[in-house]
Amino acid sequence: MRIWHSYYTEIITLERVFKAWEEFSKGKRGKADVALFERNLEDNLFTLYELLKNKTYKHGAYKAFYIRDPKIRHIHKAYVQDRVVHHLTSKVLERIFEPTFYAHSYSCRKNKGTHKGIKTFIKLARKVSKNNTSPLYVLKCDIKKFFASVDHSILLEILNKSIKDVDFIWLLNEIILRFKTEGEAKGMPIGNLTSQLFANIYMNPLDQYMKHVLKTKFYIRYADDFLVLSQDKNYLENLIPVIKVFLEKELKLTLHPNKVEIRNYYLGVDFLGYIIFPNFVIPRTKTKRRMFRKIYKQIVAYRRGQQTYESLNQTVQSYLGYLSHANTYRLSQELKNQVLFRLTD
Repeated sequence: MRIWHSYYTEIITLERVFKAWEEFSKGKRGKADVALFERNLEDNLFTLYELLKNKTYKHGAYKAFYIRDPKIRHIHKAYVQDRVVHHLTSKVLERIFEPTFYAHSYSCRKNKGTHKGIKTFIKLARKVSKNNTSPLYVLKCDIKKFFASVDHSILLEILNKSIKDVDFIWLLNEIILRFKTEGEAKGMPIGNLTSQLFANIYMNPLDQYMKHVLKTKFYIRYADDFLVLSQDKNYLENLIPVIKVFLEKELKLTLHPNKVEIRNYYLGVDFLGYIIFPNFVIPRTKTKRRMFRKIYKQIVAYRRGQQTYESLNQTVQSYLGYLSHANTYRLSQELKNQVLFRLTD
């Protein structure tokens, strides 16, 4: 494993601060807080650079709010200045940690994502089941309140093993320790760019344990959801307490008691927003219902002049894109017809 020394002076340059702004601001310049920051853009970025260079930068507080996605989530939004720093920092962390990540970890990584994760699952399922001719069971696990439970001291310990630059560690401390869950030194804000990357860094010890200690051959992870495939149901049952002990002891995480199950593959496996069967893939029923409800509401808003056609069409195209990764020809046609008929009736 490569150890990174004396990296901070290379990271904190005026050019990199401006580049981080460009990357952060793409598609966001219409938002009020971003537009306000941009009014005095050069002054704000020069000031940020000086704060970082002199190590007088202090991460600001978070604005908290709730969204329904589909369940209610507590989101914490950082100020624009801090989100620029998140972009600056994440680029470096990716360079350091990406080569160390497990190949079948699919969350928030380049050339990965949900659809690559599903394709890999199907490929492995065919391999383990000998092209769907043998029994196949899937152990599904989920971490209880993952983002709220990440222990700051453990995360920083993992970071310190690879990063020996004290100045960069200072900046990471400033980002990580600024957020707390119920006043405790734990938790990461959902929605932060750095949180997504820290999640992979934090869960990487589990990936390495699964592959190199437990030697699980068919293991896939997406954020805090992970699967193990096997023909042997007893093997999977025996894995659960072992994984549970590792998570609690090494990462201070807990398996969700209601979201750990062993599924027969031929009855369908719920993974990454789809139900996967040996010969076809379909969307979750809840997802379909939510999709049609949202489209109906947006059509009503468009007809009342409260929403642009471009915004409505963007939503429709995103759902059609989601459906294109499953066996949903009829459902896609139904969605198109609903939009067409409701816009013209």
